Amino acid sequence: MLVLVLVAFAAVAAVIDVRSRRIPNVLTGALALSGLAIHLTQGAVPTLIALATMLAAFVLGTLAFQAGWFGGGDVKLIAGACGLVSYPDCLPLLAYILAAGAALALASAAREGRLVELIRSTAIIAAHGGGPSRRSPLPYGVAIAAGSAGYALATFLPLTWTTP
Repeated sequence: MLVLVLVAFAAVAAVIDVRSRRIPNVLTGALALSGLAIHLTQGAVPTLIALATMLAAFVLGTLAFQAGWFGGGDVKLIAGACGLVSYPDCLPLLAYILAAGAALALASAAREGRLVELIRSTAIIAAHGGGPSRRSPLPYGVAIAAGSAGYALATFLPLTWTTP
């Protein structure tokens, strides 16, 4: 049930983000409250773990926001999503979201003919430190939705590795 709630909220956020380049607080707040309400049915300890997970994601996301890597709505949506799936499931969710974000950035740069510039600036940042100097024009809600969908698929259809 958690993954269905996650995908639904992320999909709505993506549509709104593409249209307005904003993710409303009412949506991220509803996601966070939904996660906490679901965990409340499991007891105090799972609820506290979910709350701590959400808070950790928010604090780390705030640092990324200050560096110019994410918008404020993106941070709140990711924090709510992490609280919904809780720890340790937030770790693969974040990996899927970051991979989708990288794919979105590369696709956007290629479409705009800026791929070489993006690769060059990324190499400079890696060599000298620092981050982007301006807010990303990408609707990162799309990456969050795609990453959430990937996480949901992996949850429903887990890969099984067998050795001969």
